[in-house]
Amino acid sequence: MFYLLSLISLAFGVLFLFFPETLIKLSEWGNRLVFTDHNAVAHRKVVGAMLLVSSVFMLLIAWTY
Repeated sequence: MFYLLSLISLAFGVLFLFFPETLIKLSEWGNRLVFTDHNAVAHRKVVGAMLLVSSVFMLLIAWTY
């Protein structure tokens, strides 16, 4: 379970930092909000960095237990 959450967090962290247009398109395609509210996109570097750090932390915990 931790692996799945950390990989999802890692994917969204990369999307927030490097591919915000793709993230917005995914949100529009899904016709619902997928972490792409205007505040999150406006602060995408902070949100992306937090997601990447948390995903690495979760992967490290999952590998040690």
